[in-house]
Amino acid sequence: MPWLTDRRLLIAALAAWVAVAALGVALGPPLGHDEAAFAITGLGEQPAGAWLYRSDGTVALAWLGVALGGAEWQLRLPSAVLGTAIVVAAFAVGRAAFSARTGAWAAALIAGAHPMAMRSAQLLSDLPAAACILGGIAVLAAELDRPPGHDPGPRWRIVTAAPLFAAAFYLRYGSAPVIALALAAAGVVWWRAVLARPVRALATVAALAALLIPHLVRSIQVTGTALGILAVSAGMPRRAYVGEGLVTYLTSNPLAFYGALIAPVMVAGVVGLVRARRRAPWYLGIVALGQIAALGLQSHGQPRYVFVATVLLVVLGVDAVARVDRPRLALAAVAITWLGVAVAVVWTCRVEQDARAPVVRAAQAIRADAGGRPCAVFARLAPQLLWYARCPIYLPGLLDGPMPADRVRYAASFTRWPIDLAAMLARQHLRATPLASGDPDAQVWRLD
Repeated sequence: MPWLTDRRLLIAALAAWVAVAALGVALGPPLGHDEAAFAITGLGEQPAGAWLYRSDGTVALAWLGVALGGAEWQLRLPSAVLGTAIVVAAFAVGRAAFSARTGAWAAALIAGAHPMAMRSAQLLSDLPAAACILGGIAVLAAELDRPPGHDPGPRWRIVTAAPLFAAAFYLRYGSAPVIALALAAAGVVWWRAVLARPVRALATVAALAALLIPHLVRSIQVTGTALGILAVSAGMPRRAYVGEGLVTYLTSNPLAFYGALIAPVMVAGVVGLVRARRRAPWYLGIVALGQIAALGLQSHGQPRYVFVATVLLVVLGVDAVARVDRPRLALAAVAITWLGVAVAVVWTCRVEQDARAPVVRAAQAIRADAGGRPCAVFARLAPQLLWYARCPIYLPGLLDGPMPADRVRYAASFTRWPIDLAAMLARQHLRATPLASGDPDAQVWRLD
C-alpha cells in the first residue's frame, strides 16, 4: 500500500480523533463530578485552601472555559483541543524509539482506543497531561538513543523535555511519579550517553526544577511545606487495600478496560521485550510497567490513570507485530474502531444526559425559587449541584451546626443519592416545603 504513507496515516488518525472529540463537545451531557469541581475552581469562588489537589493547569483550562462563556461545550473546548496532542505524542514516541511508521500506526490505534477517545471532550487533565509526559519521553529517547556514528551524548534540544514534563505536572499533580520514573530510567538505561554530555542532562533536570519553583512556593504558602500539596494529592485516590489498582489492571477484561485492539497489541509489546536488544524498547517498557505498578499499589485502578503506560506498550506492540505485514487488514481493523468510538460517544452522551438530568432540574428549581438570593443546599451530591445551583452544599455527616440563617435554605434528594430529610429537619428545627423539580428522580424542598 504505497499510498498509505506515514503522514497520511497520522492525519487520518488525527481526523478520527478530532471527529469524536467534536461530537463529545457538541453533544456533551451535563458536567460530571470532577468536571464540575474544576469548573467551580475556574470561577475562583472556592475558599482558600479548598481542593488543593485540583491541579492549577486544569483549573486554568476551566477558567478559560468560563471566560469563553461557561456553557458546557465552552468549558470542555480547551481540554478537548489539548487532548488531541495524545495522538501526536504517540506518533512522536514511536518515531523516536523505532520509526515514523511505528509512530503512525501507534497513533492510529490510539485514535480508536475507546477509554481514551471517549474522554476526549471532558474537562479533565488526563489526556493533556499524558500527552506532555509522552512528549518528554520522546525527546529523551530521541536524544539519548542516537544511532552509531553520531556525536555521543544528547544535543541541547534535550532541555525541551523540561517544559513538557513541567506542563504535565501542572496539568495533573499525579504525573509526578511517572515523570520521576522517566528521568531516572533514562539515566540508568543511557548512562553512557548521559556521562558523555553531563552538562546537558543536568541542565534538563535543573530547568525542570526551576519550572516547578512556583508550585513549591505556593505549597509552602498554603500548607507550610514544599511538598504539602503533593501529599494532599497523593492521599486523594481511594483504595480498599494496598495493590487494589494493580489487581484491577491485571484482572479486568482487557478488551473493555484498555480497548479492543489496544489490549492484544499491549500484550505483544510486553512479550516482544524478551527479544529486544536496543535500549529504547526497554526504556519504554520500564516506564510503562513502572507506572502500572506504582499507581496500582497506591490507588484504585482506572484506565485514565495509566494512559502513559498504555501508549508506551502500544508503541512496543506495534513494533512487535510489524512482522505480520498485513497493512490492509490492519487499516480495516483500525477504521472499524474509529467508527465504533464515534457511534459509542453519541450513545454514551445520551445515557449520561439522562443520568445527570435530575441534578440539573433540581438546581433549576432551586435557582428559580431563590430568585438571585444567597442560598444553601443540604444534599449528598456536591460539585455538580454546586455548579448548577450556585449554592454552597452541606453534606450529611459534615453538617455539625445549623445551616446559615442568612441564606435561603433547601434540601435535595435524588434516587441515586438519597438523604434522610426527617432526621435532618429534626436536628435543624426546620420544616420543609416541597418544590416541583419536574423529574421523578429529584426531590427538592425549601427549608424554613
